[in-house]
Amino acid sequence: MLRLLVEDPQALAEVAREALTVLHFDPETGKDLAEDGHRACYECLLSYTNQLEAHLLDRFQVRDFLRELCAARVSLLSGRRTREEQYKWLTERLDPRSSLEKEFLDLLYQKGYRLPDEAQFGIKEPRCVVDFFYEPNVCIFCDGPPHDQLAQQKRDDILRKKLRFKGYRVIIIRYDRDLEELIKAYPDVFGRGEC
Repeated sequence: MLRLLVEDPQALAEVAREALTVLHFDPETGKDLAEDGHRACYECLLSYTNQLEAHLLDRFQVRDFLRELCAARVSLLSGRRTREEQYKWLTERLDPRSSLEKEFLDLLYQKGYRLPDEAQFGIKEPRCVVDFFYEPNVCIFCDGPPHDQLAQQKRDDILRKKLRFKGYRVIIIRYDRDLEELIKAYPDVFGRGEC
């Protein structure tokens, strides 16, 4: 859950909206929806275990802060790079022969999906270079038309089985499939994007 909060740009805002709802506030306007205007109740803040501190609890104290969080968008740094710097850094490392890699990376960037940690990432065992890599173990292969050749398909299949055996997760991005559908199939890797 914590990973989702930092990797999904909208997750923190969604949590803040839900917290406002639980605290009897309209998430859009901040209007108090409680009929009696109480500071805390057993539906929102009070519990048996916090009875001694009940006099300190006041839902109004967090309303403005939560409303600010509703507009928040989380942006991960990749190492010490901003999202824009990471995108540029990855772009400089793409295989110049692969237009699919560029198209895939551009879509991730433009739609607010999580960017890869590495491009053209070398793995020692089994020895290979994956197009994109997400820590700790996700290998992304961008398969263009040359990967349709039978001999290449066999080599790909052997390599990818070895990677899976070593504990890597392998995701194939195909040139003949809708890229955004492929991305949306793996929200745990790419996030949900901003759009």
